[in-house]
Amino acid sequence: MRLTLLDGFRGYFLLFMMIAHTTGQFRSIPGQYNHHALGFVEDAQGFVFISGFVVGLVYTKLLMKKGMQGMRSGVLKRIKTIYTYQAGMIVGFAAAALLLAQWGMYPNVLRQYVEEPVVFTLASLGLVTGSMHLGILALYIWMMLLTPFVLWAFREGHAKWVFALSAASWIFAQTGMPDAAQGPIEGALRSTGHGINIGIYFNVFAWQVIYFGALYLGFVFATDRFDPAWMKTRLARHAFWAALGGMVAFALFDRSIHLGWLPENIRPMVWDALDRGNMDAVYLTNFALDLYVVSWLLMVGRESGNRALEAVGNAIAWVFSRKPLVFLGQHSLQVFTAHVVVVYLIMWLMEGHRAGPLVSNIAVLASILPLYAVAWIHARSVAAKKAKRDVSATRGAPDLKISPTVEPATAGR
Repeated sequence: MRLTLLDGFRGYFLLFMMIAHTTGQFRSIPGQYNHHALGFVEDAQGFVFISGFVVGLVYTKLLMKKGMQGMRSGVLKRIKTIYTYQAGMIVGFAAAALLLAQWGMYPNVLRQYVEEPVVFTLASLGLVTGSMHLGILALYIWMMLLTPFVLWAFREGHAKWVFALSAASWIFAQTGMPDAAQGPIEGALRSTGHGINIGIYFNVFAWQVIYFGALYLGFVFATDRFDPAWMKTRLARHAFWAALGGMVAFALFDRSIHLGWLPENIRPMVWDALDRGNMDAVYLTNFALDLYVVSWLLMVGRESGNRALEAVGNAIAWVFSRKPLVFLGQHSLQVFTAHVVVVYLIMWLMEGHRAGPLVSNIAVLASILPLYAVAWIHARSVAAKKAKRDVSATRGAPDLKISPTVEPATAGR
């Protein structure tokens, strides 16, 4: 049930990531009325958290079973797979940009590949820059490179040092120094005639705090060190109500900005202060509150004796265990890749065009279909490979029948 819910949440984040990324081209009802409008927690935060939690679960088990070397090999194999998809998109977009340019077409979404085909493509392959929506896999790869060392530190009882370094890294990101360091590099590139941007939007120094926090939770669950008893205490219940109040406050703050409740001279100042790329305190605090509220409702709320809380907790468990969401989450890497490709295609085709309400809503709902198509194709591919391995294993298995003419005692001589 635990992994089913995790896949369900991941599928939900992928679904609304697709909807959010088509909002610029299609002003649809799903694109305007969803969880994005109720605070500062969006799909990327949830996606990174779930990914870190699952990595913690899977590779901690591998660490316990095969040791440090086995775990490290497993992590590196996964990094290779993710990088293959990332590099495939980068090379594919670069090739498409150059081909379209030959035909006199210059999609804005591929502009950087056309202007700096070699330097920008190589920098993207080096995970130090990237075109739109390619930052999250680069972020994930950078954090996974540190995962073997962090899981080792957790096992050796050094979690507090990991948390201290993680907190220091987040504080460092808030100073703006990582962003400032990009300036001289970009200036040096411009002086050589290659004016490309450096950075992947998601500041690794900041966003790592979500990933490594989730990694620790995955480690704790994998080693059966999590004690759910605290979640049932009176203090935890009071913390739930406080966190719920904080969620409501953030939701009202979000609405006050978007609906113009704040004075016109205040709104630009608020927008300038918010920094999602750096995971500033507003985004991080709102995420922590949402995480605690949802976790408490799932773990305790369904048996709390409060009918309203039980209903909400059961509703969350029901929604995120639905097969359509779970199916997407089970093939998250392939689905994420498909979503990026489809979004790029939509952005290109919609350049200079504007769709009406009916077309926009139909287009947004239709954009979800390729995600399921890719998930289905990948599921079929995985099943076919598994069937092939099973057949090979069956054919290669030794004949375990003991000849009646050979006694067991002599067979071992």
